[in-house]
Amino acid sequence: MHQLSPAFKRPTSWTTAVTVRSKNDPQRKVAADSVVSTCRPSILVVDDDQSAARMLRDALDVWGYDVILACNGLEGLYLLDGQVVEGILLDIQMPVMDGPTMLDELRWLGYQTPVVVMSGDLNGSTLRQLAQEGAQGFMIKPFSLPALHKLCVTIFENHGADFSPDHHSYLV
Repeated sequence: MHQLSPAFKRPTSWTTAVTVRSKNDPQRKVAADSVVSTCRPSILVVDDDQSAARMLRDALDVWGYDVILACNGLEGLYLLDGQVVEGILLDIQMPVMDGPTMLDELRWLGYQTPVVVMSGDLNGSTLRQLAQEGAQGFMIKPFSLPALHKLCVTIFENHGADFSPDHHSYLV
């Protein structure tokens, strides 16, 4: 088991302050026809297959997500330090630290971030173990991008709110 620094803590909240000014306010610097930008939700993709990770990054970017890439679970944990993400797409089979170990470490460290597990081979006992560790969704590779998009919206944009340990979303 990997030892992680005690510095790993989940941020308690993430807020963005926006000041709205009247159009007659001289301090207003936004042109009347401009659009106020919003923060894009962030997704951490943890997959050792670089082509799959790039494909996921490109699709998620088009769907309005900022994407952080990691090639194994340990790198994923390090990238989470100081970052807030709305969800994690996590491969099972990886070198250095595999998906189940990363998921276990995430929950042990107190992260409640929704996790969707990806694998070409998810059997019943593996699914039960990952569900007990706190995965909200499961995708069997290969999967369709429209189905992935629907799952991301359902799980990540609702912050896993509708998912309990007994209620998981499966994508085959």
